[in-house]
Amino acid sequence: MKKNENIQTSSENRQYYIPMEVTPETVRDFGIDPADVVWTKIGNKPKKVIMVPATKEQYYEYMRPLWRADKRKQRQEPMASLDKMYGETEYEVADTSDLEADVMKKMLIDELHKVLDGLEELDRTIMDMYGTGHSEAEIGRVTGMSQKGVNKRKHRILLKIKTQMSNFK
Repeated sequence: MKKNENIQTSSENRQYYIPMEVTPETVRDFGIDPADVVWTKIGNKPKKVIMVPATKEQYYEYMRPLWRADKRKQRQEPMASLDKMYGETEYEVADTSDLEADVMKKMLIDELHKVLDGLEELDRTIMDMYGTGHSEAEIGRVTGMSQKGVNKRKHRILLKIKTQMSNFK
């Protein structure tokens, strides 16, 4: 019996709070402590609020319409079905689709990867950084070379790649 009594008293002693939305002006004008302002959801939208103590009845009176609106929205928006989305989506075939060109492009990319894998580690680092938009000065700082040295090395690497790729064709 004692255990049930403790449960009832703990739920009876529960403190209820109603979120009251505030703006920076409200906080300033009414002297609200900024530490009391928290983010919470009102409905489905996050808002800056202060939590106002309320009775259980006041809390339920305030929250019921919000709960009802959420429930109504859940009922109106069924879960997305992949089959339905697939059926409702219209697909367009690209006018420029060329299987032979796509295969050739894939083969060229594979060959380029082979050529890049065959480069020295330093050359791969230079080309990787160059490909991701780093400046020659930045590449030089990383590799310990001057900007001009990086430029010359980069041109030699590109010439080497071009030569090896022309043998592929």
